[in-house]
Amino acid sequence: MSSKKFLSKKKTSTQSISISPALKDWIQRYVNVNKGKNPKDERYKSISSFYNHVLEEIMVLFKKGKTLDDLERIEDKEIKDFFDRFTFKATIPLYEMVSEANRYNPFTFEFNTRFLLLYLDMFKREVKSHNFKDAEIFFEKIRSRYAKSTVSKDMRLEISSDKDREPTRATLEFVGKYKNLHFENCKFFAAVFGILGIQVTDFIYSPDDYYCRLELLETNLLFNREDLAKKERLKLIEENVEYIINYHRMLDDKDMYLWMKLSDDFEIFLSFKNQAAFNRWIKNVEVHLRKFGGKEEFLAKILQFFNKLHWIRIENIKNLSFRIEHVIEKEKKQMQYLLNYLSKTSKISEIEGIHYLK
Repeated sequence: MSSKKFLSKKKTSTQSISISPALKDWIQRYVNVNKGKNPKDERYKSISSFYNHVLEEIMVLFKKGKTLDDLERIEDKEIKDFFDRFTFKATIPLYEMVSEANRYNPFTFEFNTRFLLLYLDMFKREVKSHNFKDAEIFFEKIRSRYAKSTVSKDMRLEISSDKDREPTRATLEFVGKYKNLHFENCKFFAAVFGILGIQVTDFIYSPDDYYCRLELLETNLLFNREDLAKKERLKLIEENVEYIINYHRMLDDKDMYLWMKLSDDFEIFLSFKNQAAFNRWIKNVEVHLRKFGGKEEFLAKILQFFNKLHWIRIENIKNLSFRIEHVIEKEKKQMQYLLNYLSKTSKISEIEGIHYLK
């Protein structure tokens, strides 16, 4: 047990230490900033007071069994409060599975407007114009949130500031623990850099190691204090995220991702190679419609199925009316599959190109 004399408030001894000029400058600025925010706070009264407070608090933590490694896991309070407004506890395996389908979907600003703008506000408060030491401190606070968490292993930012005021470059390395959640976090960081005004110039990704590296470049938006420049930032978000989700990457991935994109285009339709393939699929759909749906909605669901194949366009789902796509009318086999099936399950009538089921 430590003696009380080690925690005495009376300062009679001195302790000399050697530190780098960069660290000395960093500490000086940190103390000055906090002294300005809290003039009456004794901890920031002087550099000496700050050193004394930090060392004393660290020794108390060590006395409680904490180690230097534990300090890396301490989360900045402001960052914690900020993220806690947008996060909730979730079951990782469940969200790992759910996020798989979202893999190549863009990071939409409309859905994340408030979060991204608040992120930008926080950056502007924390980082002075062209002060990349402040940017490093800000990143370390973010890192305390993500590094060595339940979904990530570590992250590192290296800033290469140019004294001649050429645009500053940086590299972010990020290692995750779960394939799909890690990929979503890569999209998230690309979007955040976009709202801040930082351009992604390259993206290196290893799906086996859950490793990503973003090459970054400062733009004139980064320290733009006068104007939000929303359109420019939105464009940068879109361009940044494209480095993560693009057809070059998608074509090396599972087929379902391309098929999901194709399904959104009504100028494309799905065709079956033969009658057996059509029968197998329509049978699977039928079984579920009868098992989980009511008899009265069966035909409406069947129309929805053919609508999603882009074979028909539903006119009115309530009266079971639809138009057959012209391209299907020209595809004799597909047209035959459609009409033969509908004729077996209902009565078809036609008025001026619009078909009705009964």
